[in-house]
Amino acid sequence: MSRRPNVVARPSLPLERVADIRAQLERVLSSPQFRGSRHCQSLLRHITEQTLAGDVGSLKERTLGVEVFGRPADYDTSQHPVVRATAAEIRKKLAQYYQDTGHESEPRIELLSGSYVAEFHSNGAAAPAAEQRWRRYALIAGGIALPLVAVAIFAFASVRSDLDRLWTPLLKAPGPVLICIGQPIAYNLKSAQAQDAIQGIGAQQPLPGSNEEAIPKKELVILWDRYVSLGDAVCLVHLTSLFQKYGKPYHIRGERSTSFADLREGPAVLIAAFDNQWTIRAAGQLRFTFVKNSASEVDMVQDRLHPENTQWRLTKAWPHWDVPNDYAIVSRVLDGATDRPMVIAAGITQYGTMAAGDFLSSPAYFAEAVRQLPPGWQKKNLQIVLSVPVVNRVPGHPRILATHVW
Repeated sequence: MSRRPNVVARPSLPLERVADIRAQLERVLSSPQFRGSRHCQSLLRHITEQTLAGDVGSLKERTLGVEVFGRPADYDTSQHPVVRATAAEIRKKLAQYYQDTGHESEPRIELLSGSYVAEFHSNGAAAPAAEQRWRRYALIAGGIALPLVAVAIFAFASVRSDLDRLWTPLLKAPGPVLICIGQPIAYNLKSAQAQDAIQGIGAQQPLPGSNEEAIPKKELVILWDRYVSLGDAVCLVHLTSLFQKYGKPYHIRGERSTSFADLREGPAVLIAAFDNQWTIRAAGQLRFTFVKNSASEVDMVQDRLHPENTQWRLTKAWPHWDVPNDYAIVSRVLDGATDRPMVIAAGITQYGTMAAGDFLSSPAYFAEAVRQLPPGWQKKNLQIVLSVPVVNRVPGHPRILATHVW
């Protein structure tokens, strides 16, 4: 799902500007940056022409994959992210092109992060009146409500609380925030009647293997990407409500449908620990991270600088997770692999993740951590370890155990 505004057809540029943009497109495509990439040439040409024609409604990932790269209409965009990867490469090549000397006075063609619609700019001078009218109309026709824009500008410009400062790198980054949520593996019974019986639906039927110690494997179907944890969903609600308040667009994906190319597109939030491979990868080299010893049934938060500290752990919590306390890590980093700002909200169990979302959206909770942070933390990477009391499967007030800023 996405919070990006719906885009509809916009009016065409004045004819003289269309000719300028097309001439500029040919200069860009024949440059050293683009000559060696047929994919980038084809996609940028198609996007530019469609934008010039006012048909921006067709500039969507699946449509572009079909029309530009010949993919079948039902292809899996998460498994074949050719459009996203090529668009990211185009943005990099355009930046390189306009950084070279000699292109300062040329019209600019841009492809903003999180969008497949081209933007055209004059060479730093004021745009003609007709083009200014076109831009104003395009802003409205593109479905971007002016009050929402005003709210977003106000939110970014008037950072007043420490919580605002925590989120500023993601709020100022171009493009929507990608929220990647963990997806635990689950099983369904092959028999719909038996599954309904578990959930108390319809007539009660005996479960397969009910007279044995375990349900036979042949009666189970593994589901890789169907469900999310309730605690992770609560964390998601906290954070999406925060982005709505800030006026920051976002879109949500499960970790199994998220690719590395997606994470390189813009700012990201990772929710959950062991159910989210991207959290484990991103946090793997940080000071505070999650480790699991399944043989000993130990799950813990590890401090790489003090490996002798083994206090932040849960023992034999599997499979019921009926625990009196949990541990969570909140991180805000410029990820070294994606070179994009990233926030991680994760607990050992769902209770810690739920509390992490509460902590990241509560000015009062975060203010408690700020007292332990050094001056200048606003522009640095940071990690915070939380202890979370759990009463009757409900997380309580998270407490700060440790912080790290670098």
